[in-house]
Amino acid sequence: MLFDTTQLVVALLWIAGAFALAIALIPLLGTLPPRGRFALISFVTFIAGLFFAAEFFLPVGEDNKNILTDPFQKMQGSLQVITALSLGLGTYGLVRMHLRNAIQRRPQWGYSLVLLVAFVVMAFFSVWNTMAEKGLFGLKRTPLLENAFTLLFDYTLIQLDATMFSLIAFYIFSAAYRAFRIRSIEASILMFTAMLVMIGIVPLGKLISDSIGLPAVQTAEMRTNPFMLENILYNLRLPQIASWIQETLNAPVQRAIEFGVGIGALAMAIRLWLSLERGIN
Repeated sequence: MLFDTTQLVVALLWIAGAFALAIALIPLLGTLPPRGRFALISFVTFIAGLFFAAEFFLPVGEDNKNILTDPFQKMQGSLQVITALSLGLGTYGLVRMHLRNAIQRRPQWGYSLVLLVAFVVMAFFSVWNTMAEKGLFGLKRTPLLENAFTLLFDYTLIQLDATMFSLIAFYIFSAAYRAFRIRSIEASILMFTAMLVMIGIVPLGKLISDSIGLPAVQTAEMRTNPFMLENILYNLRLPQIASWIQETLNAPVQRAIEFGVGIGALAMAIRLWLSLERGIN
């Protein structure tokens, strides 16, 4: 059996109870004034955020758990359900918008029709393939399924992704060209450093270093005596310079940027938790 009967009944009861509660809350929320709805939503958001924050900060015992660990793990399952519902809601909105465009023959309605057909076909074969892999309802992988799945995903979707990223590369190149235009000392340093890194990480950097006679291998004696002339010449190889720039200069800058982004995300999370974020009107 794929499912235990008792667990299936309990799950169905929980789902039915959740839907009944949601249906009962909708008219209740409708009767509340706007300020009352905002206060209720803010209170629920604050309690939920407090629960997750408390589970993280409370000390744990020898079993690496605290009093909120078990409820927290169950709440994570509910988050997956909310994520699935959000995905379904987004899919419904996308299909509804493009279906309306195709029916009303709005400008460029042909693109909407292509999207709807591709969506239905891809979803059909994807669900069929997943159910066949798990052996649900006695479905099996057939040559039609294998050929269609390979054609749609391997020969179509992956190639479209590669094409999209290749087009994005031209925009990145254009932005890099504008950034590397030498107009100041800072731009000159950026240009020179970028050229060193780009040449050093490709085989051209090794070829140039070998052609001017720089040592290709760092011996044990060179490692123990960093001020040897051979070791200094070895560290002047373009691949070594590029590696030093990436590990010594670039890595700390990236950590600083990530630290700043983390602080910004924390500030935004606190604003959302306390219902201080009003959004864009």
